[in-house]
Amino acid sequence: MRFGISPLSYDLIIDGVLKEKGLKGLSEFHFSDVVEGVAAAGYQHCEIQLDLFQVFPIQINQREIEKLKKIKNQYGITYSAHFPFLSIDIAGPNKFIREGSVQSLINAYNSLKQMESDIDVFVLHPSGETVKEVLEFIISPEIRFIVTELLAENSIQSIKKLIKETKINTNKIAIENVEFPFDATIKIIKKLNSKLCLDTAHLLGGLSGNFDLLDIVKDYLDLTSEVHLQDYSDKPTSEHGALGTGRNFPPEFLKLINQNNFKGPIVFELLDEEAILSIEYIKKHAPEIKVPEIKHQSFY
Repeated sequence: MRFGISPLSYDLIIDGVLKEKGLKGLSEFHFSDVVEGVAAAGYQHCEIQLDLFQVFPIQINQREIEKLKKIKNQYGITYSAHFPFLSIDIAGPNKFIREGSVQSLINAYNSLKQMESDIDVFVLHPSGETVKEVLEFIISPEIRFIVTELLAENSIQSIKKLIKETKINTNKIAIENVEFPFDATIKIIKKLNSKLCLDTAHLLGGLSGNFDLLDIVKDYLDLTSEVHLQDYSDKPTSEHGALGTGRNFPPEFLKLINQNNFKGPIVFELLDEEAILSIEYIKKHAPEIKVPEIKHQSFY
């Protein structure tokens, strides 16, 4: 197993770069420096959060791509990329929003096109905030099922357009369980012959429906190409927390993925100190799993 982190966050950009260096800091900011910090800290994998390259004036230019390739070769680190999800909804009822959302995904993919062979997984949300609000509004189970089917079909058509326009390898797309019914997410995955990105916090918090995390592992680990490993948190800023700090993370999850020899990246979508706490949790509750020794690191 490869343990990694998703380092490029609003915390890093706003509380780090902007607070420490002001607007000038953004013009001098190089994402490759963050990735090198991740590798130097001891992480084995880095997930590239593509949203922030569209929100902030940060570039992935030729220099950055060449440096990312060099870091991969020097440290042996691997990469995945998370497609944008802020302010977009590829499953939403408004076709103009869906079309614009797909264009956002295409733009994000093209920014890393030269690195596709270096990226193991492209993580994609099947739906967004609009869909979440629509489903919350529906009380009737029968109508909710029908609407979910329609929204899932919207998502499928949007992803098919993404695939057609970019020629991306479908097996590299991992659709994440988010605030959308898990069964519908699996149907999308199977219809597209893509993969699952299993987010443990979303399942533990019931955001993807009423499912048992351990049952999901037993049934769908063979379909999973990446795991987002975190506890469910009631924090107002994020539902992600360090392992053992939330409600009910089962240590058996770690043993199951180890016993089944899971090969994909395991990503902490957490602050560095929370990721380190999670690694300590793994050492204590699943000592048979080999985890990296991580040095606390400021990534900016």
